[in-house]
Amino acid sequence: MRPRTAQSTFRVLLWIAGFALIGAGGAFVVFRALRPGVTVTEAVEGPVVQAFYSTGTIQPVREHPIRANVAGVLTQVLVDKGDRVSKGQPLAIVNEPALQYALDKAQAELKEKQARADAGRSPVLLEYERRIEAMTSMLSIAEREQERQTKALEARAGSQADLDRALDRVKLLTMDIAALQAQRDAKRLELAREVEVAQSAVDTAEWNLDQQTLRSPIDATILDRPTAQGTRVAVNDVVMRLADVRPASLVMRAAVDEEDIVHVTVGQTVRLTLYSFPGDVFSGKVSRIYDQADADRRTFEVDVLFESPQDRFAPGMTGELAFILGERERAVVVPSQAVQDGAVWTVTSQGAAARNSVEVGLRSVERTEILRGIRAGDTVILSPVAGLSPGQHVRMSRVDPATAAGLNKKSTVAEGRAFKGFN
Repeated sequence: MRPRTAQSTFRVLLWIAGFALIGAGGAFVVFRALRPGVTVTEAVEGPVVQAFYSTGTIQPVREHPIRANVAGVLTQVLVDKGDRVSKGQPLAIVNEPALQYALDKAQAELKEKQARADAGRSPVLLEYERRIEAMTSMLSIAEREQERQTKALEARAGSQADLDRALDRVKLLTMDIAALQAQRDAKRLELAREVEVAQSAVDTAEWNLDQQTLRSPIDATILDRPTAQGTRVAVNDVVMRLADVRPASLVMRAAVDEEDIVHVTVGQTVRLTLYSFPGDVFSGKVSRIYDQADADRRTFEVDVLFESPQDRFAPGMTGELAFILGERERAVVVPSQAVQDGAVWTVTSQGAAARNSVEVGLRSVERTEILRGIRAGDTVILSPVAGLSPGQHVRMSRVDPATAAGLNKKSTVAEGRAFKGFN
């Protein structure tokens, strides 16, 4: 009887131990299931950059529209889209026959004015010279008459009245000769002025005629197809456009939001990515800030010069820019979404949540520098912490730190694509 009783007691004890284990396991499962789940990563040491972002387009510093200087027919187009041209090179010719007529007329008038002003063959000046010569001869006769009357009066063979008349005659002829000489000199000045005016008219007519030829103002490339030959154009009609599109002369023209423009300075460092060069990051400097905002988009234009432009850079390429406000090579950094209300929540080695007040340094869209409050290697909570209490145990789902930083990358609204980042 005693052995059977012992077996029964042992079985009961086994059943009690089994139920106890099942209860403990169930309690553990229930306890684990009731703990809130959070996404975590690690605080790491690495670089951090504080910047704001914008989009931009590679453009020449300035485009030059080639406009018709005169109204007429486009008789010759000497270049085409994509051609390289040099400064002063003829690009097209607009023909207006009236301009040639105006030049011929001005040249004929100049020739006439030059002949009238020529001292050796001018009929106007020759007339004055002949009149002066005639009066000079008459003056010589009057002077001889004066001399005879003077001698006659001294010999008591003449009268004072005859001498006075001879003197008056000499004086009148002298005055007439002086007047003619003054008139001749004035006419010379007048004729010289007419020559200058006529020469100016010729110069103007030649300039107007030369304006028929459209020339390149700089060394450049033709950007579009010129207006077709044979087209009648008006003054200021655009015939073609050109610009200096050498890579070293191109800029990235960014559209900066008005709330960010106050942080832009000339010489500021900018990092750029281009959709045509995926994975490449370029450096540049702000070269110019335009004062007038776009009235519709409320953005300001900013020109950025590439520090090392690529040979295949071309106008029209688009990309994204990070205007650097500050950067540090080594710092304790966490994903920016981990910083909430001036604190970073961490998970202790016992699996409990802890709230850590932190001092923040540089902050970007992706990463934030932590100056005080946590150390590299601490487990930080990424997911929203609403409802968590310090000391509360949590269930963790880990994310790699680099992946965690990328979760908060800026989206490019204008393009509808994810921001490529500046890691």
